[in-house]
Amino acid sequence: MANCANCGRQLPSFSFGEVSDLCPECKQMAQSSGFANPPTPVQRAPYRPPFTVAIVSLNVLVFAGMLITGASLMEPNNQQLLKWGADFGPLSLDGQPWRILTSNYVHVGILHIFFNMWCLWNLGRMSERIFGGLTYLLIYTTCGIAGSLISLWAHPITVGAGASGAIFGLAGALVTALYLGKLPYPGRALRGMMRSLITFAGYNLLFGAAIPGIDNSAHIGGLVMGLGLGAALGPRLTAPPERRKSSEWITFMAAGIVLLGIGTVVKRQNGYVAVFGDSRAVSKSQLDQAIVNLRRAVERRPKNVSALSLLGSAYLQKRDYAHAEEVINRVLQLAPDDPTAKFNLGVIYLHTGRLQEAQQILEAFTQRNPNDDDGWALLASALNGLGQAEEAVQAAQKAMALNPQNADAYEQFGRAQLQMKQTDAAISSLQKAAQLDPTSAEIQRDLGQAYTLAGRTTEGSDAIKKAEALEKESP
Repeated sequence: MANCANCGRQLPSFSFGEVSDLCPECKQMAQSSGFANPPTPVQRAPYRPPFTVAIVSLNVLVFAGMLITGASLMEPNNQQLLKWGADFGPLSLDGQPWRILTSNYVHVGILHIFFNMWCLWNLGRMSERIFGGLTYLLIYTTCGIAGSLISLWAHPITVGAGASGAIFGLAGALVTALYLGKLPYPGRALRGMMRSLITFAGYNLLFGAAIPGIDNSAHIGGLVMGLGLGAALGPRLTAPPERRKSSEWITFMAAGIVLLGIGTVVKRQNGYVAVFGDSRAVSKSQLDQAIVNLRRAVERRPKNVSALSLLGSAYLQKRDYAHAEEVINRVLQLAPDDPTAKFNLGVIYLHTGRLQEAQQILEAFTQRNPNDDDGWALLASALNGLGQAEEAVQAAQKAMALNPQNADAYEQFGRAQLQMKQTDAAISSLQKAAQLDPTSAEIQRDLGQAYTLAGRTTEGSDAIKKAEALEKESP
């Protein structure tokens, strides 16, 4: 902080209009004494917000990394978002809590990151100037975590990403800090800034409520945390540095305790989703308990799409197709365009022999979600079942192009090649599928059939035996 050139007093941190190297008292004295040549005003160096630049740069770098690794420019799919750290209850509440933080730096397309970074640049520069760099960073991070936690509470199985919770937190912190901080701004300027911030928050909350797909719960969580932090920090913004620093640390320790409390509540209420985030096989007892918990959740909130979706998925994993179809149809009544529900309905049709219906719903699904490799692989399975091998090849190839590690796509490609009497090519495709998923009994059976058709009976017998062993090991 600069000092007065005459008396040595500290100059105000904030000023409007002409900037001088004299404090207000010395400046007034100089003017009243009739100096012919009062000290020449000096211009301070333009303020450059290093923390805001760093945060914006990190967000942009993450998005660039997503694009380089194949994510869509306009609408990355869930798999691509999760790969880069998006928030998702079954993962965040089961061993990957870091997603609650990293999701604040992941964005769902170019328009999403452009709007968020524009808001962050404007609010961030003001926040960094008023609160100071480190305090500003702590506010941003705390509010972002609060937004993620409230999102997990409201939407435990929705993939969440974006900096908007943290940005709303900055707006909230500025509102209460400007109101309570007694900062050396002219009253008209303060009122103007307050109006702008309140308008920003109100308009975007209404916008989020009106547009499907926007997670307003994260906005509200970040905003409320920001309002609280600003109220605690604002009155001491002009206090001596030692007192201000002590107050800041107490405030953020208290905020940390609040976040831990919120996290505990979220874990207790929605922890049942964790069973779906484990990459290991889920035991029958775990699945049964998850179904019990989900049914209780649905009884409490019968129109909660998230709980219904998970219940349908649980029945589907249990291969209870009748109950799964009943629940998923309830989801589609509440949310007719829900992509997960439509995908799961396609799975049910496929496994219950309704191949024509499976083809229709999966074709519609892939048209609306062209970057979903699992959708294309499932469509290839339905087409194979209907004997449409050439169409199945095209669908499988699209799945493999989107995700070269998709074992199901290679399996369906191999099945289509078998139908087209391309036995050697089918063996190669199924070997690749088995390499990608060595625990699949179904792939081993397909491979055994291909070996047998090629006259390689010993290898065919070995593959069948391996399939039987895998079926015994499977829960």
